[in-house]
Amino acid sequence: MGDRSAGGAGSGAAAGTPEAWAEAVVAGLAGAKAAERALGDALRPAMSLKEEKAQRRAEAVRAAAMGLGAAGCASAAGVSERLLASWRAEDPVFDAALSTARSLAHVHDVVPDVATNPAVLKVALDAILRGVPFIEAGALVGVKRDTFYRLRRGNPQLGALFGAAQNLRRRGASPGRKRKAGLKGYRLVRLDASESPGTDPDA
Repeated sequence: MGDRSAGGAGSGAAAGTPEAWAEAVVAGLAGAKAAERALGDALRPAMSLKEEKAQRRAEAVRAAAMGLGAAGCASAAGVSERLLASWRAEDPVFDAALSTARSLAHVHDVVPDVATNPAVLKVALDAILRGVPFIEAGALVGVKRDTFYRLRRGNPQLGALFGAAQNLRRRGASPGRKRKAGLKGYRLVRLDASESPGTDPDA
């Protein structure tokens, strides 16, 4: 997402109603995620668990560089906070990378503000598209409940984006998936040849 696509006011007005613009933006986010999954599926026979974990860890580090905390980093990586904490505990280099990325954000005054930082807004929208409730999506990016509602009501474009993400999720979710909407993360169930069959898939 570019700097002007989510937060800039000009593009939405020029394209029509805020709702139509938001639907197009959110559809693009969902399409990008679908393409990413398709690429992963295409490479799955050759891609090891180690490589998949490396990709997810890179997403976590990128989120940390945007100033996000543990919850936001885990959400960006598509894993639970518990699994992220486990990775940090078992991998000192990854732990140092996350800490350094957060320090980089701090030194350069990068604020994880969903209203001004497109990367942070994308994390929140991606979470909603995965079925995370609106308020929980705000908590992932460090926004308190009342503040998140005020942002939605006070900024027409943000309100339209959040609404479009919720609508797209509702249209695409089956009743069974809706019941599991609050679940986050994924389970590592595929084993590399070098890993023991007794390895905890959540470790």
